[in-house]
Amino acid sequence: MVEEDILTEKQRKKFLAGLHRQLFWCGERIPDEVEIHGKMIPLHEITWELINKPSLNDADKERIEQCILSLSEKARSFEHMLGTDKMTVGDAKEIFDKTAGLLRAVMDLKEIEELPGPERMHKFKEEARKCTVKDAKGWVKFLAELDE
Repeated sequence: MVEEDILTEKQRKKFLAGLHRQLFWCGERIPDEVEIHGKMIPLHEITWELINKPSLNDADKERIEQCILSLSEKARSFEHMLGTDKMTVGDAKEIFDKTAGLLRAVMDLKEIEELPGPERMHKFKEEARKCTVKDAKGWVKFLAELDE
């Protein structure tokens, strides 16, 4: 059995810096479920439901605020683990992905509050297109590095 490498400080800093890059969440998926205060929440389903609502009532807005607070707290906890705990590179990647997914959900939830229904869907489609372009540029850069 091969033992996986322990995360170095340089690698740790790279993961942490990645969480603070602009559009870091591109390609990240909102988790299907997330555990908040010991209860599994269908995060992807809730987010999609709210995005597609033509208008938000006060209960929806309160639900969004509570989700943002809980998800932000959980993401900070994961980020703290990533910054301090001894772990393997694989574990760090897993924590990074979980954190990025939660932060993606937080960003999407914040945008839901700011835009009315039709504009909201237009904004999400525009963001998806930006991510596709960013991903394509990343692949081109990667392929160029392979040729070197």
